[in-house]
Amino acid sequence: MPMHIVSFHISVRRPCLAALLLFLPLLTCAVTAQDDGEDRNGARQSPTYPAAPGFPDGVPGDLPPVRWPDRPRYVDGRLAISAGSGLTKYFGEFSGHEVGPSAWLRLHYPLAAFLDVGAGAEAARLHYTRRNRRKLGQTYPFQFGASEQAPRATDAVVVEGWLRLNLFPSRVFNAWILAGAGYAWLRPEDYRNGEAAHPGPETVAAFSIPLGAGFEWHASRRFSLQLGAHAHLVMSGEMDAFDSGELVVLSQISQGLPTNPDREKTANDTWLTVFVGVAWHLFEDQDIDGDGLTNAEEKEAGTNPSAADSDGDGLSDYEELRVYGTNPLYWDSDGDVLSDYVEVQRYGTNPLLQDSDGDGLTDSFELLDYLTDPLAADTDGDGLIDSEEKRLGCHPKKVDTDGDGLYDGDEVIVWRTNPVLPDSDGEGINDGEEVREYRTDPNKADTDGDGLTDFEEIRLYHTNPLELDTDGDGLSDYEELRRYGSDPLKPPSSSANIQLSPGG
Repeated sequence: MPMHIVSFHISVRRPCLAALLLFLPLLTCAVTAQDDGEDRNGARQSPTYPAAPGFPDGVPGDLPPVRWPDRPRYVDGRLAISAGSGLTKYFGEFSGHEVGPSAWLRLHYPLAAFLDVGAGAEAARLHYTRRNRRKLGQTYPFQFGASEQAPRATDAVVVEGWLRLNLFPSRVFNAWILAGAGYAWLRPEDYRNGEAAHPGPETVAAFSIPLGAGFEWHASRRFSLQLGAHAHLVMSGEMDAFDSGELVVLSQISQGLPTNPDREKTANDTWLTVFVGVAWHLFEDQDIDGDGLTNAEEKEAGTNPSAADSDGDGLSDYEELRVYGTNPLYWDSDGDVLSDYVEVQRYGTNPLLQDSDGDGLTDSFELLDYLTDPLAADTDGDGLIDSEEKRLGCHPKKVDTDGDGLYDGDEVIVWRTNPVLPDSDGEGINDGEEVREYRTDPNKADTDGDGLTDFEEIRLYHTNPLELDTDGDGLSDYEELRRYGSDPLKPPSSSANIQLSPGG
């Protein structure tokens, strides 16, 4: 018949309440407990790291003190053994306000900070009062005769495995829930003393399902206290020597009545254990967060021993302290607005220098705004560093900004021309042609000073822009063209030509 769960009577509630009251001081201590080296607010004094550009004290002064959440649990990745005792309460066909004793032993191993795997065994005595009830019909006298009421007990042993979910991992005070599966051996008193008319085996074996919840307070690295409750759902109705469904069938057979194959099955019996216990963590975890730094080293460095990456920049505390020398407490050690991880892993820049290539532009400006190479002072290799190109208005990724055939660096350093104007002297011939083809001065419109621009001499009159007097007749090219109208490319045929006067 269906099992009905009943509420605890005052006789049950009192022991449970007493256990809770005994545990309250421990819970109070858990709220204020702190690790060595922490004040009552959990603050840690952080060491001073090497100064970064713009941060003379190593870390921006407006950062709040480093605070880590309580003292972490020290059981992650290590085996623990726990033991305890408690009070049991039977739930089945019969009533029962009585409680019985239990003792248990468990092993558990943290797969992660939030998840434990474990196994354990519990021995319990379950007290109840066997009595006839109207709803039991003729099955009660069929099994127990005229006995209307009798106190009884069942001895139980259960071995179970489970997974435990930690709701507050890496904290001094943790709450948890668990579920699992196991096997139970039950010895009902009525089967053992022969008072059942249709007894089953003296020891009944059945599967069980544990469900539980509780609290744990870590008093030290090796020791914790526990308070919780486990419900054991046993896949059998014989925990109280009264498998009502099976007894109905036997009764019908004995009376020559047909059995009902669709009859309601016997409800499974259950017992609840409320317990207190202690746990010993057999192997101290020297590196809780697995970042390569021991807990003592993290304490000295001021980093979070329960987080592999204290500042959340993507680099572990070990990498920051031992490999790159960056600040493990601040995500951007050099203050260039690029995280240490991005500088190291993505761009290969120096996380300790705002300007890795020393070109006068910060790494973040080169990467995010100017789109130049933060590892090359001269991105385009034209002879001008990127900051100079920015100052002059050149394109830092083009070797020849103005397209005149000269590198920007050559224009600025060698020829002193304007790298953003193709024709620095404005006479009509670009700087590259003047330098490479005509050998004229790209900064002078009239290289030979004869009064004609280089453009006029080269493009219009085909005279020599490097010679004042192309034909060597004693008259400058300008005079021949502008005053006398003679040909500046023909030498004189006679001395009379040299004596010509204007208009003669």
